[in-house]
Amino acid sequence: MDKLKVIFVQNADNGNLEFESLWCGRVEDGCIVDNIPFIAKRISLGDKIKVEYDEEEKAYYFDDFIEVSGNSTIRIFFKTPEMIEVVGRELEKLGCIWEGFTQKAMMAVSIPKAVNYSPVKNYLDKGEENGDWTYEESCLCHED
Repeated sequence: MDKLKVIFVQNADNGNLEFESLWCGRVEDGCIVDNIPFIAKRISLGDKIKVEYDEEEKAYYFDDFIEVSGNSTIRIFFKTPEMIEVVGRELEKLGCIWEGFTQKAMMAVSIPKAVNYSPVKNYLDKGEENGDWTYEESCLCHED
């Protein structure tokens, strides 16, 4: 499967624009998101999307959804990056996939559609209550 970088542009909470490029696999009628987003909201690993090519910038941009994967995306923010690996291993035991970003002391987590979200949410809530991290549900397709 051919891969291409697709740029996602969104409004940030402060009113500025945020940009994130994600690897996507090209399929016959669109592209499949092949990275877990760290910044882009409402998008998940495996979503099928439509892209638009900007001739002037020579770049592909997200245009619309073709089909959502049913996977959920969360982001976890730490005070320091030391916990990323430990938390990642725990989330793997619960069936999740993750990527760490040590420079920003955060991780992006994909919760596959087939995984029960309840144990994951319990783990996340417990860590947040203990002050170990904060988290946000960036793209939640699971029911609580």
